[in-house]
Amino acid sequence: MLIDFHSHFLPQIDDGSRSIEESVGILDIMAKSGVDKIIATPHFYCTEQSSDQFIERRDNAYERLRPELKEEHPEIGFGAEVLYDHSLVNYDKLPDLCIKGTKWLLLEMPYTDLDDKIISGVEAMTNRGDVKIFVAHIERYLNFTSMKRLDELMHLELLGQINAKSLMTFKTRRRCMKLIEKGYVHVLGSDYHRIGRGDVTVDHGFEVITKNKKFDDFAEYAEENGKKILRDESLNSIL
Repeated sequence: MLIDFHSHFLPQIDDGSRSIEESVGILDIMAKSGVDKIIATPHFYCTEQSSDQFIERRDNAYERLRPELKEEHPEIGFGAEVLYDHSLVNYDKLPDLCIKGTKWLLLEMPYTDLDDKIISGVEAMTNRGDVKIFVAHIERYLNFTSMKRLDELMHLELLGQINAKSLMTFKTRRRCMKLIEKGYVHVLGSDYHRIGRGDVTVDHGFEVITKNKKFDDFAEYAEENGKKILRDESLNSIL
């Protein structure tokens, strides 16, 4: 089962797809690449809208797209890419932003040094009990913070996701492989926004990873992790 945990294919809701036609085109690409399930994760910024407003907009975007869906398209799940903000630590509607039917929340870190306040805030979120965290595109944060800081984040009770596109160039591939070796990467996502932007489907990411003999079973590992996330299993069953 090939699962894409991070995508922006819903039409006209964020900086992803600009039209229903483009959304259908993205799903066509996903189907051809063998993706079985794709999670819609539009951006959520708590300073710009409430969770209720976000969910209404997400549902409306899907309803506009639904009549154009094809039998061969991947099954669609619903979540959000939630940008970290200190106010989210005690936000009572945070569970509404999890992957629908689970307690798993895709959390995007701010593009800055991951200081003590941010690390402590994320730790408090993991201790809430009503959400379970997996962190979006962890490889990106090394452009803004140190590996030591990322180590602190990834030693919390959470999971990590990387983008398939980051495996396509030498510099970012080497970074991703190091994160996999450290045991920080549990699932992949495409973070697919636009056709023609250069985004890459997850099958290509797995192909790159598994060419390395050290990680030749990573696709099976990530698939099992993905199934456990969708079944809303505990963090301990994955780590």
